[in-house]
Amino acid sequence: MFGDLLDDALVLDGLDDAIEGASDCGRLIYRYEKILKIFMDRDNMTEAEAEEWVECNVMGVQPNGAGFIMMFPQA
Repeated sequence: MFGDLLDDALVLDGLDDAIEGASDCGRLIYRYEKILKIFMDRDNMTEAEAEEWVECNVMGVQPNGAGFIMMFPQA
């Protein structure tokens, strides 16, 4: 899929459109804004609901396996 991913790299189900690529360390890189948009479009969430969902249900799985990398917008 994206080259040499770690065996336990996390692939977030249903969020393929938010993948930016893979890191040199074998983890997938996801773009935060795209993940929010997916939840807002697919699940009819408001932006605030999507942010809360991502915080609890996406970022919360980070300790499992090798994890993933999240790209956040620059401030």
